Amino acid sequence: MNLLTSLSSMKTFVQPKTALDGQKEKHRIGIFGGTFNPIHNGQLIAAEQICNQLGLDKVYFMPDAMPFGGTHENAVEPSARAEMIRLAIRGNSKFGIELTPIHDGGQQSTYSVLKKISSKHPENEYYLILGAHLVRQISSWDNVSALTKLVHLVAIEEPGVTHGSDFEAIWTYVNWLNISSSDIRSHLRTRQSVRYLIPDAVAAYIAEYGLYQGRFS
Repeated sequence: MNLLTSLSSMKTFVQPKTALDGQKEKHRIGIFGGTFNPIHNGQLIAAEQICNQLGLDKVYFMPDAMPFGGTHENAVEPSARAEMIRLAIRGNSKFGIELTPIHDGGQQSTYSVLKKISSKHPENEYYLILGAHLVRQISSWDNVSALTKLVHLVAIEEPGVTHGSDFEAIWTYVNWLNISSSDIRSHLRTRQSVRYLIPDAVAAYIAEYGLYQGRFS
C-alpha cells in the first residue's frame, strides 16, 4: 500500500505506559505485517512515526510466507523478502523482524500467528499496525473478535478512506508519501531509477540477484 512521511499528530490519545502494583510493566511491541515485495522507504517512515507516536518499544516487520487473496502471486521468495527487510532496518534499534509466518509456511490467519507469538512472549503487549482500508475490512477476518482481544489495532489513516470499524482501533494521523511496492517493481522492470524509494542496501541486493526483472514479477 502507499505510505507515509512527515510526523504529524495523532487523533487518538494513547495512555502512557503504566504497571499495576506488583506487576512488571509489559513491553509495547508493534507488528507491521505485509508482503514487503520489496520493502520501501514509505513503510519504514510509517513504522518510525507510529513507533514514536505510540511510545512503542519496538516495531517488528512481519513478512508473510504466502500472500493472501491472490495478491502478489509472483512475489519473490519469502527468504529474499526477509533479507531485504533485514538490510532495510539495519542500524535502527527500534526495528526488528518477525519470521513466524515464514517459519511456519503457507497461509495462516493473522489471529493464529499472533496467538502463537503472544503465547511465546507473554511479557509483551502487541499493537497490530494496519492501513485504514484493512481495518474497515477486518470484520471478515478469521477469529477477529479473539484477535482484537489479543492485540490493540492501530489504523493508519489513508487518503479517501473514511474512519469506520466494528472494532476499537487507535487511529494514527500522518501525511502520505506516494510510494508503492508495485510502482517500484515496475520501475525495476523498465530499468528506471528507484533511488530514494528504497534503501540503497535493498537496491544493491535486488541488483545482485536480478530480482523483479521478469515481465510479471
